[in-house]
Amino acid sequence: MLIAHIRETDHVEQSVQQHLEEVAELARSYGEIVGLGAHAELSGFLHDMGKFTWHFTTYLKNAVLENKIASEKIDHSSAGAKYLYEQYGGKDPLQDFVIETVGMAVLSHHSGMQNFIQPDLKPSDYIRRVTNEELPFYEEVVSNFESISGNVEKVEQLIMEAKEEMKNFVQLVTPLGNNRPIYLTLMQKLVFSCLIDADRTNTRCFEENSSESSMSNREVFEKGYEHLMETVTEWQKNRERINVLRNDMSESCDKMAELPSAIYTLTVPTGGGKTYASLRYALKHAKQYNKSRIIYVVPYTTILEQNANEVRKIIKQPEAVLEHHANVIDDTDLDNETDYYDHPHHKSMQLGRDNWDYPIIFTTMVQYLDAFYQKGTRKSRRLHNLTDAIIIFDEVQSVPYQHKELFHASVNFLHAIGNSSIVLCTATQPANHAASKQIEVPLLLAKEPEMIPRLDEVVDAFKRVNITSKVELEGWDAERIAKFTKTLLADRDSVLIILNTKIAAKKLYQALDILEDTHIFHLSTSMCPMHRKEVLEEVKSRLGKEKVVCVSTQLIEAGVDISFESVVRSLAGLDSIAQAAGRCNRHAERELGDVFVIRAKDENLSRLPEIRIGAEVTDNYILANPELVDRLLHPKTIETYFTHFLAQAKREVLITPAGLDYDLLTLLKGTLAAQRPKETKSSGMLKTIEKHFEAIHSPTTAVLVPYGDAGKELIASLNEQIHDFKKFNMLIKKAQQYSVNLYSHELRILSNEGLIESLYEDSIFCLKENAYDQEYGVALEGQAKFGDYNF
Repeated sequence: MLIAHIRETDHVEQSVQQHLEEVAELARSYGEIVGLGAHAELSGFLHDMGKFTWHFTTYLKNAVLENKIASEKIDHSSAGAKYLYEQYGGKDPLQDFVIETVGMAVLSHHSGMQNFIQPDLKPSDYIRRVTNEELPFYEEVVSNFESISGNVEKVEQLIMEAKEEMKNFVQLVTPLGNNRPIYLTLMQKLVFSCLIDADRTNTRCFEENSSESSMSNREVFEKGYEHLMETVTEWQKNRERINVLRNDMSESCDKMAELPSAIYTLTVPTGGGKTYASLRYALKHAKQYNKSRIIYVVPYTTILEQNANEVRKIIKQPEAVLEHHANVIDDTDLDNETDYYDHPHHKSMQLGRDNWDYPIIFTTMVQYLDAFYQKGTRKSRRLHNLTDAIIIFDEVQSVPYQHKELFHASVNFLHAIGNSSIVLCTATQPANHAASKQIEVPLLLAKEPEMIPRLDEVVDAFKRVNITSKVELEGWDAERIAKFTKTLLADRDSVLIILNTKIAAKKLYQALDILEDTHIFHLSTSMCPMHRKEVLEEVKSRLGKEKVVCVSTQLIEAGVDISFESVVRSLAGLDSIAQAAGRCNRHAERELGDVFVIRAKDENLSRLPEIRIGAEVTDNYILANPELVDRLLHPKTIETYFTHFLAQAKREVLITPAGLDYDLLTLLKGTLAAQRPKETKSSGMLKTIEKHFEAIHSPTTAVLVPYGDAGKELIASLNEQIHDFKKFNMLIKKAQQYSVNLYSHELRILSNEGLIESLYEDSIFCLKENAYDQEYGVALEGQAKFGDYNF
């Protein structure tokens, strides 16, 4: 028997044929949801065709039974693609698209997506692989595959089915105009995702000697909606003005849930209850249209943590909610052709259940964009679970400018092809219509996209603050801000100060030691989620009882349910100022709160172009216009801001990655195909896109930190060799709460100081205890304080 896998615990063998059939069946279940079942099944049926050789079976037995790793790598992923190309390619254009789509998924399933078009004039990755005349053991592979009764007939039948699917796909994308090549490339990535998840899942189930349970999430949504409506009924008893307004908006979302899938906007003033309103839409829409899952995509982990907890409380099913902060495992360099056996921990990492297969998921914009455009099979694996879903983008204005077009393309694809319902949530809706001339890939919004009627009236009704500009050309240093804070505390009990950089926030925190009888807190992304959570809980427990000052970076200003009497905000984009205002007098505890806008002298924004441009546009076009100053948070003012912001960003923000002559959208659109030899019908360049894509301008690495006993115990546990996949997955899930994302220069400093260690063969990193401070979080200088937080 030719084998695909050997279970390490009891040495039971899984045949190649069994693995192919099971992966094909599972892949089809993923793909047929969006009309790509035959594509996905055919990919699964051929992905490991290259294992139909005695050479691989011998290699596998030596690796698992004798612990002998051969120095020669075995390419088992090219054979299936080569077989399709040679036997079925060149028949007609529609069939060629099928052959290329399936073939690309097959040959990429360990290396990550390859190119149909190369940046230079050389033959493409795809053509080079499928025309390789020296592929070892290919004739033996084909002979063994075709000798099994029904295999050839099954391939031919699936190709015919896939041609019908491709025809339907072409009809769907034809109305989308010149951007059709974008959606073909993303469809090919989707088929790849179905294959990757099916392959990893089947292999995990074989290793665990378990089966994959396919359960509907409908019951979760039905029960969740019932519990939510119980809460709404309680809220309706509270007839205070702000609660009445929140309930009205919630009712509007409930009515919108009855409409078919589309791309909608949900513009709710800060503190307007958009989390509950959007959840009400999502739960009702999910059960009415039988959607697969609900996914919240947020810009900051603080929003993620808080909102996930709120949703758990409302739906009363905590196990149904997954939080996904960051990739604790760095596996982008571990994709290979050897099927896990040349790396001691590779199998655990690849097979871990990290595919977003939950009813309700909270994740970040970085993770969302990575699923489409970042290299690494682990990230691509999640993509298919974004289809047939309800996706709520919270604080959608925070999408990085350089990826705005790529974001639009992904959203359009998920709706038009993936049958997902999209909600774009924010208090400051980007000017999609006004700026459409500046955008190559506009969002395909519903004809009447806004979910909240009479938006101007709602904004007026929600007025809870006065915003005063104290912006001066010179700017205020930390000492002056501290003195101003002291003045505010003369007749107030709480002040929140939000600055644009961690260095400025830390410097101000130290300068606030002039305050007496005041509890001073510090928050920044240098602190792990659990650390920030505990600090925020302590802040909330003291608000309204004692004098409190909190200094934070912008992580606190979006979605965090907290209310101060006054807020001081360093000059930034109008959207950030509006979010900061949402932390002031949030629940209308008094008639009006006070928000002060200043320029912080200690901030260096030269490497933060979007924040710098936002601040300049706010200063030059909004605060300088007397007609707009009194209506800062109104939709027209917000639209004016974004129109100027996009125009200036287009002039000043570099979106072409270093080392490339073209921006990533140009590559995604297949524009280079006209300048290159035409070898294939497809023109995707995902390998090049994924190589250069960075969701944030400076990429980060998630590092575990020794915060508290739980953080230290977690690091100790991951320092052991773990064979139990369930235990491994549990630890990785817990690690989300004890990780900090560090920039490459921060990693270098820590490494040079000997403050960072690696686990799992350099795939998981952790800090030593003297590199994590109880007040500031990560301490690059290695002089962390270990005592309790000084509350």
